[in-house]
Amino acid sequence: MSDILKRTVTRRRLVQTTAAGIAIAGLPAAASAAPVSRISAPAVLKQDVQKVKALMWSNSPTIDDHFKARQDSFNQLQDGKIEIDLQLLPYDQYWQKIDLAYSASEPYDIYFWDVQAYGHYKNGLLLNLQPMVDAAGLFDPAQYPVDHFEVWKLDGQNYFALPENFQTMALYYNKALFDEAGVTVPDDTWTWDQIIEAGTNLTKRDGSRVSQWGLSLGVMSTWWGLQTRSWATGSAFVDQIVEPTKLQFSDPTNIEVLKWAQDLINTQQIVPNPTQAAQSGDTVSFQSGRVAMNPGGSWDLAGNAELPFEWGMVPLPKVGDNRIVPYWMGGWVIPNASKVQQAAFEWARWRAHDYQAQMAAEHDWSPIKHDARTSETMFDGMPAGLKPVTEALDTAKSIDDAGNALLQS
Repeated sequence: MSDILKRTVTRRRLVQTTAAGIAIAGLPAAASAAPVSRISAPAVLKQDVQKVKALMWSNSPTIDDHFKARQDSFNQLQDGKIEIDLQLLPYDQYWQKIDLAYSASEPYDIYFWDVQAYGHYKNGLLLNLQPMVDAAGLFDPAQYPVDHFEVWKLDGQNYFALPENFQTMALYYNKALFDEAGVTVPDDTWTWDQIIEAGTNLTKRDGSRVSQWGLSLGVMSTWWGLQTRSWATGSAFVDQIVEPTKLQFSDPTNIEVLKWAQDLINTQQIVPNPTQAAQSGDTVSFQSGRVAMNPGGSWDLAGNAELPFEWGMVPLPKVGDNRIVPYWMGGWVIPNASKVQQAAFEWARWRAHDYQAQMAAEHDWSPIKHDARTSETMFDGMPAGLKPVTEALDTAKSIDDAGNALLQS
């Protein structure tokens, strides 16, 4: 098992933006034959409590509290039949912990998907969930956008991960700062050029010191965030997200994309550079109230709901006439070696179906179930911009689309 880490793909760390540019952190291993998985028999008697070890990374105090509350709700509903023991770890410890558990032949029974889990699939470690999905009658196309789920049929035919939520990107803005400056707030027609113009008007300087920033790079400082601009101009940073074979940073389109990010810092000077951000800490975060606009993830929604100032949100700005937004799915994988596979699946099934309405009310994720994602509860107490952000998911582009196409080629 010592080579597992070498064969995984890290979405968050593949490329990182700095004031000088963006560097590639690594490439995954070449494709190999799809593994064969099987469902093993339960290792406990039916009347025994089936204890399921589950793992998720820590997000924020608000989202972490929601995860713990979900664990408690599920365990109460199970009335002693199944007991989920959900652990939360910092992301930089998460995959190391999982790989160590595999190495010790004591894997977690279920854990949250990120692209590193694709390496576990390639090593034959993950359970084929399709028989369980079929038996549970999950994913009726009338209730779920099943076309979006195809990327998790890692062999092109079967689910090896079970989705429970959507994640996407949006532009958050501090309405109080816009009102104070007399600047019109963004809407879903705005382009990045309009954002830069507004950001220039909203940046405040006291001599050489900036007391208020018009814009933060936010998730546009990550490769998958900045690539949305490349997508909107007809290119991409790599030819395939999973198991890429070619980097495309020499493409003139992508050279311009990287220069655009650098110019926000060095030319327009409406975005703090990495050194300024590191030295200033939370004073240059959107949550500080001193940044007018911030491209962020939909996972910021629940935390922003607790901010002491009025804020709003809109879909990602357009590049000219084009806008392509990304989507990810959050969900669960189950190891072949788990001895409580059916119990672990029931936790994932419950979250993908029964819990969807409550997920909408909590606002930390976008539910995958149509009636929950479009319900009044989903938008209750939220900025009006949440609706077009949510609707944009219907035509969003998966970060994993290209990789899935490779697997089926």
